[in-house]
Amino acid sequence: MTAALSFEDLPAPDLFLLRQIAPGRLFNVDGRGRGAGWAGNVTVDASAEPLLARVTAGTVLRRRSGVPFRAFGPYWTTEVAVVGIGGDMAVLGGTGAAGPDDERLLALAGAALGAAGAVPAEKVVADELEAAQAAAAASRIPRESVAGAARALAGLTSRALSCGFGAVLLVEPQLHLAVADEGWHPAASATEVITAMLPLAPAAAGGLLVEQDLRASPFPYRPLSFADGLVARCTAPLRPQGGSGLLLVAHAGGAPRGFTSLCQRVMAAVAKAGGDALAEALAREQGQVL
Repeated sequence: MTAALSFEDLPAPDLFLLRQIAPGRLFNVDGRGRGAGWAGNVTVDASAEPLLARVTAGTVLRRRSGVPFRAFGPYWTTEVAVVGIGGDMAVLGGTGAAGPDDERLLALAGAALGAAGAVPAEKVVADELEAAQAAAAASRIPRESVAGAARALAGLTSRALSCGFGAVLLVEPQLHLAVADEGWHPAASATEVITAMLPLAPAAAGGLLVEQDLRASPFPYRPLSFADGLVARCTAPLRPQGGSGLLLVAHAGGAPRGFTSLCQRVMAAVAKAGGDALAEALAREQGQVL
């Protein structure tokens, strides 16, 4: 956005500028706060988003809540205003977002969307570098033992995606759970965590299983459910040579958010590199050489 278009008089910390790239399909090109940080990494179908689906051109929809809710895509907040400008939309989120009157929101959103261009090339390059660096870090985890490699992979992935919880479940050649040392921990035994993770394996067998709002999860199994304090979850299959398993990370209610396209690319890259590292650790424990 140009310097002439200032949103400093609007108290909302986050602004998403969603351009229509196909009928009903919106792409975040710019904004501020999370909207700027996530530019190029949020694409949604308006018809599949309860809030966005109710917004038409020239209208404003507001929602406030005493507890965080998912406004759209991976974005969670307690207050939001969605502004329809033609086929595009602007979403203001955070404290104060729903305060300004419709006329002001429509004028500011229209001006901002009109000035927004393509996602800057340097932002795209920086995002791809982030995924590459996370994969490289996963490829360097220690391989002295399977337990150590799995725990290191869980912690590295959780940190890379700023998640509250990270875990690795190896299913074959034997069942083993590793949970990241830092962050949120369920008030449950390892057996209970394993029991909650195992049903995710078939669903994630073909690739990432992304659950942006655990209230709507088809796998509401405790102690890894919304009722336990988690809000969003991403699960990736692990396919180390000689084994299989899951890599799981989740955001907790203390810092609610979902998973952007970049988050998902990082997750997939880390799972692949981590799977290779786990394969070497498995081979060492089995007395083999890869």
